[in-house]
Amino acid sequence: MNVSKTYYPFGQHKILADKETGSAYWSITGKDLQFTWFEVAPETNFAEHKHNSEQITFVLEGELFFKIENEVYKLSAGDSIMIPSNKEHSVWTGSVPAKAVDAWSPINQKYLSI
Repeated sequence: MNVSKTYYPFGQHKILADKETGSAYWSITGKDLQFTWFEVAPETNFAEHKHNSEQITFVLEGELFFKIENEVYKLSAGDSIMIPSNKEHSVWTGSVPAKAVDAWSPINQKYLSI
């Protein structure tokens, strides 16, 4: 069976490190849609930022905290959140590590797996 470049078998993703936090991630990117997996260590902070992409995050394991405007949301395994494009937000972990996936549209150039 020929494997096309759009097929990513388990364990064959190119794992990269986020330059800001060191968090591990891999990404699958189409023309207008992107899916990203993250593994985030305890006490990690993604400083306040915004991007042109809408973002949906789904927590697989652990806990993630999001601050959007003046609201703080604690997400645990099975929880999700949607962040509109160009909305200032920050994300962090407490004492518990997290694994999560994000969907982005349009793609977030910061998380391209090249």
